Amino acid sequence: MRVFLILMGLAILGWLVWLGLGWSRLAVAPVPIAWQNGPPTLTVTDGEEIFKKAFWRQPAVGDEILHAERHEWSDAGGLLRWQWFLVVKASPALIKYLRDDNAFGLAPAAPAETGDAVAEAPSWFKYEADEVTTFMGPGSGLRLMFSKSGNRLYATAAGRGFTRGAPEPEPPVQGAPEPGRLPTTSPPVSKQ
Repeated sequence: MRVFLILMGLAILGWLVWLGLGWSRLAVAPVPIAWQNGPPTLTVTDGEEIFKKAFWRQPAVGDEILHAERHEWSDAGGLLRWQWFLVVKASPALIKYLRDDNAFGLAPAAPAETGDAVAEAPSWFKYEADEVTTFMGPGSGLRLMFSKSGNRLYATAAGRGFTRGAPEPEPPVQGAPEPGRLPTTSPPVSKQ
């Protein structure tokens, strides 16, 4: 009887190990992002910092940041473009602020209107278009997708850096004027 219990225990232990190894093989590796114009020069994953920049406020006690990522492209002249992605279990206060109070003046959008809203998105930024209500900013890159069931919020925005000014004009060339039809000196001034 004792041998039977030991064999049964080993069989169950073996089955659990096999099951654990089988599930680990099924884990999906993150899909690399297909960058449109090369990878970003900076990637930030500090969820609270991204949340503050995105929504102009601190996360409340009921806001749980599930995923956050910000990409920036810069060169010697400064910031060229940026984009961020957030997935949040939103508190009722955050949903009221963003959707009901419409803090950013967004308009409801049909799924077809959203266009390529998730270009260069991380692999975790996935949602079904018919399971969310989408709000977009007219003329801006801000998009908020509220889950129709539950309190999940998907948010993304993209934009350009500051517009650079015109280049400095070339300094005038100093030197003797070329001979031409007009004299190169001023006419004499009378001292009367």
